[in-house]
Amino acid sequence: MSTGMRVGAGSLAALFAGMLCIPLVLGAGKPNQGGWDDACGSTVIKIAADTQTIPPATPGGQVTVPLNPQGRQTTPSWNASQQRWAGIITNVARSRGLPPRAAVIGVATAMQESTLENIDFGDRDSLGLFQQRPSQGWGTPAQVTDAVYASNSFYKGLEKIENWQTKTLTKVAQAVQRSGFPDAYAKWEQSSGELVVKSWGNAVLTTTSGCDPARTAVGKSTGAWALPVENSRITTPYKAGGGLWSSGSHTGIDFPVPTGTRIQAVGTGTVVKAGWGGAYGNEVVIKMSDGTYTQYAHLSSMTVTQGQAVTARRQIGVSGATGNVTGPHLHFETRTGPAYGSDISPVDYLRSRGLSP
Repeated sequence: MSTGMRVGAGSLAALFAGMLCIPLVLGAGKPNQGGWDDACGSTVIKIAADTQTIPPATPGGQVTVPLNPQGRQTTPSWNASQQRWAGIITNVARSRGLPPRAAVIGVATAMQESTLENIDFGDRDSLGLFQQRPSQGWGTPAQVTDAVYASNSFYKGLEKIENWQTKTLTKVAQAVQRSGFPDAYAKWEQSSGELVVKSWGNAVLTTTSGCDPARTAVGKSTGAWALPVENSRITTPYKAGGGLWSSGSHTGIDFPVPTGTRIQAVGTGTVVKAGWGGAYGNEVVIKMSDGTYTQYAHLSSMTVTQGQAVTARRQIGVSGATGNVTGPHLHFETRTGPAYGSDISPVDYLRSRGLSP
């Protein structure tokens, strides 16, 4: 297998705005060839002599896409062609009756092997999205550059791995691919999950440990909830004492994340403030649809404006060290009102909504 190539950094959010699904290519092999059908419906694809049907998302249902990121994650920007190839890999997993976790592993593997391009070159005789080698029994050159055939071949190998759903992504990908750089797959897990969610339909990301069932909860009328930052922990707890705070105690909870980490809304609401907050630095305050308020402070930059409606997991900014801080982190508060002094326990707030901070 070949090693992965570099992809420029950037935000996925702009690419995904307004997208409901990613279309499925019919036929073989190269970028921008073949016809495209809507993968959100039931679509028939032909694979050699076989015919498989891709099921639509369950009406009214919601699929969870579990992630278990290991190490530093790469956050690239994918073009339309790359997103389509990810859609094919995802929908082949659906056609085989595999869960979203399989699609995450498949897409991440292709990210590393070919940067999601169905290329006709590679290390020795490696070809296609997965850089499969005809000389190693993966198929003919025409077959391994057929995205549907190649994806099915990958999943056939994945299905042979015992307990693959509870193993780390990199171990499963390596067991299928036998790469010379076995640890390189891990860095694509978050990005892969984001692409899978967009092409699966009616799905949400959940960051879990060991691919456990999702912890996402659904409120009575406000939709899914999420933690303000993924894959972190709480350091300074609510009501911690000390001279650092004008009230004599900590009015929120702190997540120690490096500058530039993605910060997201915990639920549905409307931005009532996005700007400078004095000791809080750059802050975003959101009035939630249940009447409570959430605050996100010390941001290096903000990606929302006052009056803007947001939903759970909508990026609202990136972390930083603005205002009164000793280092980069996210300060998160929950309140009964929009202003300082109306704070309530953020941990109790999140736990009451089915989350485990």
